[in-house]
Amino acid sequence: MNQAEVTRLQFLLSHVRTLSDQHWHTFTASRRAMDDRAWVGGTSPRAFAAKLERNDAALRAALQKALRLVEDELRRA
Repeated sequence: MNQAEVTRLQFLLSHVRTLSDQHWHTFTASRRAMDDRAWVGGTSPRAFAAKLERNDAALRAALQKALRLVEDELRRA
């Protein structure tokens, strides 16, 4: 891997870290509100809360995976 590719990977890692820092908590406030019973009535709040929980976990997993992939590639360089 040449220096230009390493530099691009370093830039990409920095960008992914910034995105992660800015967005890892996107669903957290809504999920916590649901946990605190901010919505009431019927089964739709429970379904929405479950979807928020899945989306929160998926977002965090995707951000962590992106960071790991770029870090691994840089370690190979």
